[in-house]
Amino acid sequence: MAAAASMAGGQARAATPVQMISHRFPALEFYAEKMRSAVPGVEVNTQLMPFDKANELATISLSSKSDALDIVYANDTTVQKYAKNGWLRPLDDLWEKHRGEFALADFPETVLAPYRYEGKLYCVPHNVNVMLLFFRRDLFEEAGRQPPTTMDEYLALAEKFNTPMRAGTIKCLKPIDAVMNEAHWYFNTIGDGWFDEDWHPVFNGENGVKAIEALKKSAGYAQRGYATAANDECTLALQQDLAAMGLQWASRTASMDDPAKSRVVDLMGWAAPPGGHSRLAADGYAISAFSKQDPELLFRILATSSSEANMREGAAMLVPPRDSVLRDPELAKKFRHYPGILAALPTALPTPPLPEFYEAGEFISRRILQAVAGEMEVKAALDAAAAETEQLLRSRGYYG
Repeated sequence: MAAAASMAGGQARAATPVQMISHRFPALEFYAEKMRSAVPGVEVNTQLMPFDKANELATISLSSKSDALDIVYANDTTVQKYAKNGWLRPLDDLWEKHRGEFALADFPETVLAPYRYEGKLYCVPHNVNVMLLFFRRDLFEEAGRQPPTTMDEYLALAEKFNTPMRAGTIKCLKPIDAVMNEAHWYFNTIGDGWFDEDWHPVFNGENGVKAIEALKKSAGYAQRGYATAANDECTLALQQDLAAMGLQWASRTASMDDPAKSRVVDLMGWAAPPGGHSRLAADGYAISAFSKQDPELLFRILATSSSEANMREGAAMLVPPRDSVLRDPELAKKFRHYPGILAALPTALPTPPLPEFYEAGEFISRRILQAVAGEMEVKAALDAAAAETEQLLRSRGYYG
């Protein structure tokens, strides 16, 4: 039986449940619940899973032009790939039509820009995420130490705090997303970034080699199984008192103080990563170009779930992209992780706006792991990754 939903300008009907696929972490679980109740009478089937799996399944479905998905999670990197391939519906018309109703001017252009491809907007923002330094305040206070502000200080403290029972730092090096996040920090703090202005790799230059040598050194103080650890595993290591500090997403801060899951309640602190330049990410949702559902209905689900009220409700577990919420000084007073977020944001950097970034990441991450494991010299591993990246991009017409 069709489910009816009252819509501005008319009626929209969902003859079948709306199908959504998404990455999973606490903030996105919160938004999934809001989508399920966004439009009375409309069933939204939310499928949440780790990033790499969600990206894989979305790519398979969208590349086959299947109508199996209606709403698709996209971040600042995957939206470039999806939009370039024509897999998403541009939202500009719906955005303008509903700008007043959903207070869409509250989203600054700096938040919308990562979701544009060739000038068109493809996502409704739900979360801005930034990687912070998580550190054990109690351990640092006992040792008379402050959070590190340079990479050298970070490496020295990782060595100092490393014991058989507790790693000096977490490392999240599971391919592809986790290792690229970690490498992003090192390449932008010690190295010269990923690419030059013509998309030629620079990550294998002298400073890039120094960056991965530092990453390799820090891995010597990491928790067991770091090569297969992604965000969930690293969060668990911090929660269970298995590491003294490390790089992790701001969206994981609230889980540190969850007494049902954490052994470090009220013991964790947050600061800008040493040297700055950690990853800045944008989490949002797009409409599949192949969906047979009414786009007005789908947009209403997205716009309703990303309301100011919902962002205020979920502020403990997310970084709200609406200016009215993020810049509210009362939130900085209420949530003790907000000062760390505001300190990290000015220098945080998104990944390059390259549609093929994660595709190239398949072999870049593999080569980085070979370097960290000692299977290849760092320079040789990065040179191999650079050559493979250039071969891929040349085949896509990047070099003329």
